Amino acid sequence: MHEEHFPLLTCHPGNPARYTGPLAKVLGRRMKRNMLNWLVGPLAKITGTDAMELLGMDTCVDNDGLFSAWPTGPMGALPAAKKAIAGVRKAVRDRGKPIMRRGNTLVYTTYQPPVPTKASMKLMGSRLAFEMDGHPQPTVCTLQVTTRCQANCIHCSAERHKRQWEKDLSTQEWKRVIRHAEQLGSVTVIFTGGEPLLRSDIFELIEWVDKDEAVAMIFSNGILLTEENVRKLADAGLWCIHVSIDSPDPKAHDEMRKVPGCFEKAVDGLKRCKDAGILTGISTYATPERLHNGQVVELIEFARDLGVDEVTVFDTVPTGKLLHHDRKYLLTDEDKEQLCRIEDIYNTGHPLPHVITQAHVNGPTGNGCYAGWCQFYMTACGEVTPCDFTPLTFGNVRDEDLEDIWERMIAHEAYCEHKNCCRMQDQSFRERFIDGIPSTGPFPYPAANFQSGDVWQPEEEAEDRVWERTSIGIKG
Repeated sequence: MHEEHFPLLTCHPGNPARYTGPLAKVLGRRMKRNMLNWLVGPLAKITGTDAMELLGMDTCVDNDGLFSAWPTGPMGALPAAKKAIAGVRKAVRDRGKPIMRRGNTLVYTTYQPPVPTKASMKLMGSRLAFEMDGHPQPTVCTLQVTTRCQANCIHCSAERHKRQWEKDLSTQEWKRVIRHAEQLGSVTVIFTGGEPLLRSDIFELIEWVDKDEAVAMIFSNGILLTEENVRKLADAGLWCIHVSIDSPDPKAHDEMRKVPGCFEKAVDGLKRCKDAGILTGISTYATPERLHNGQVVELIEFARDLGVDEVTVFDTVPTGKLLHHDRKYLLTDEDKEQLCRIEDIYNTGHPLPHVITQAHVNGPTGNGCYAGWCQFYMTACGEVTPCDFTPLTFGNVRDEDLEDIWERMIAHEAYCEHKNCCRMQDQSFRERFIDGIPSTGPFPYPAANFQSGDVWQPEEEAEDRVWERTSIGIKG
């Protein structure tokens, strides 16, 4: 049994008072007129401290992996605080058995920090932001640190983001972005590309991620996962790496990537990462053909034999090189239902690898579209978009603050409300915001260029699902 305490909201007396903790961003501005705000100063002097914890949470993980939590502090006696902590306890327990235990923490997916940790407490802040402000915080940021890549995949989603005339963000610029993202609420910082390992400073950027604030992940083609690089990744504190595998057949994979020997290097690299204690995943995609001929299941079986921790099966989304392509690669509703069944079969009993399908997690039976809801994507040149599939920019961090860009994005007609499926696969969304993008770009295309004449009307969603939506994957 492991018990641990986490401060959630702490007041530092002053004029004005300053608040810290995972709930500070949401509750701090609301505390200005609260009576506790006036009492903290005198109480702090009496107790001889320069701060007072107003709300905390005691947690316990027993030997069977059962998570429990209780509120503490002066605000812990409030009914709202008791309800919030009870909601966290229920949300964690409702997720069922974790896919693994790491030390005294529970791992439910490689895309989130383990529970309980300081980083996971920030999910409470996002949950609270949703309940009080109507929109969660950006708990996931995906950072395209470079467009350079050794491969030339036909299905590359990042191809159109290349800007030969503009330099990538510098090390210091990326460090500033990472810190601002953590302050906005991000608990998962994903480095992607291109191939992120082509940046010589990638290890420095991973190490820069405050591990009390967020976990660091990488999406890689696996070519550069040498013993030396894997050791550097582990030393930098990398939480998880997902390597793209298009087929369990080495020849087919190499042909799709247009890099001879790519498959062997990727597989060897995954083994090295696993031996180094880094969580490992395989990312792949489903087309109607790959689903119906059994290749998706074959790849999951291959991942099981390899011993990776998680497999992510993305939908084929018409973006990047396929942006204006015909729709023959799109999955039907029946295809997505089949993928959901495959996910359910493999996750029954929680054997590894844990399987995640975009068809489920971003669909009506999951949490819906994350883009511009609890996630943002940033190109190598600093353009901020809702996700890596959406070629719409809402601003550049070289010109303005990340928080201002995020606020503009979530106020936009297409992103101010939740949507229960991937927008980039929604015909009405594409007709309104995507199909009008010139084939010559620029990419990503300025969202401001689409005037608010005809307001986009997303399909109606069931009212009884509204309070189930939270940040990445946690329902309550």
